[in-house]
Amino acid sequence: LFLRRASVRYGSVEDYNHISGDSRSRSFGAVDMPQFAVIRRCHLLSQFAFVVLLHVCLMNASLGDEPALQTDLPFVGEDRIAVVNSLGQVESFAGRVESIRGDVLTLRRAGRASIEMFRMSDVAEISFYKSADWDAGLRLQSKAEYKRALEYFDKALASEDRDWAWIELQATAAKDCIMAGERMAAVKRIAEIYAKDPETRHVSLLPLVWDSRLPTDEKVRATVTELNSESIILKLVAASALLHESVHQAEAESCLMKLRRGGHSKHLSELADAQMWRLYLLDSAKEHPLTLQWQDRVSQLPVGARSGPQYVVARLLAKQHDYDKAALAFLWMPLMSPTDPALSARSLAEGIDSLRMAGRHDEAAALSVELQQRFAGTSAAKTAAAAAALQETVP
Repeated sequence: LFLRRASVRYGSVEDYNHISGDSRSRSFGAVDMPQFAVIRRCHLLSQFAFVVLLHVCLMNASLGDEPALQTDLPFVGEDRIAVVNSLGQVESFAGRVESIRGDVLTLRRAGRASIEMFRMSDVAEISFYKSADWDAGLRLQSKAEYKRALEYFDKALASEDRDWAWIELQATAAKDCIMAGERMAAVKRIAEIYAKDPETRHVSLLPLVWDSRLPTDEKVRATVTELNSESIILKLVAASALLHESVHQAEAESCLMKLRRGGHSKHLSELADAQMWRLYLLDSAKEHPLTLQWQDRVSQLPVGARSGPQYVVARLLAKQHDYDKAALAFLWMPLMSPTDPALSARSLAEGIDSLRMAGRHDEAAALSVELQQRFAGTSAAKTAAAAAALQETVP
């Protein structure tokens, strides 16, 4: 528009462009040369303004269209979870797992991208993308090649950028450490998980001492200085490892009481509390009138958190000569959550003894075979095998 107005006033720009030779130095009609120079500059400025305007329009169009496309298209996630509803039925939900904090899983649902939260105690399965190293580690784990599996898990951890997936993989690696007999390595991994999520349910994987009669190489070890560690995890492990030592029992008990009442995570407080139940096994003079109440509390714990506390309750029931209930309690760990092979074998052996005391010899014989097949190499299996061999040689 500006250029057109200039042309009407001063003449045609095309006329100016067609002037050749020395005629550029003289006037052309009513138009003076400086005036044509002004017109040409206006023409160039108008072209530049048009290019800038076009660029801005295109930018606005692209910026304006992008959110509209994101909003109109349905959200598609690669993850899928299976959840047990109140009727006991399994429902499947697709989307993207945003986080797992404490006992809560947050899922961005596929479709409208709505956010939903699920209790981890209701989640039966999580299907999600795993790296090649992660999958390789799982294959080795299924073959009981735990140390080799750990090598691949560590590679996968180095490249995993999803916090919740990193925590789940680290927990899987901690289980393999326990299966391989490297209990302090498992403690270190769980401490790293706790640093990321203080409410994590994975503290229940800690290989605490639930039976001080186990050999040294089948239980975690600690020093008295670790009772004053800055790490809450190391404090709990140390108190558990030293509770049965008369020299350090008072300090260990005091540490457990502080952890139980210190406002830490629910899972950690439950573990500290259950560890103190062991005092009734370590001191024969102590009464234990709360055994049934403790059994009720244990039955309400998540599956992954029940093993150790269930074992202590089973020993208390056996001490009270309630062998049927004791056998049932002892068998829970080896059948449902055999994370620690040494403790699971001892629990199975104790369950076999309780069945025999209850007069259930056929069930005891069948489980004796399972003890040797599943937990060969553990002290409990070796002791049971030696006792069976000795019984066969007695006339």
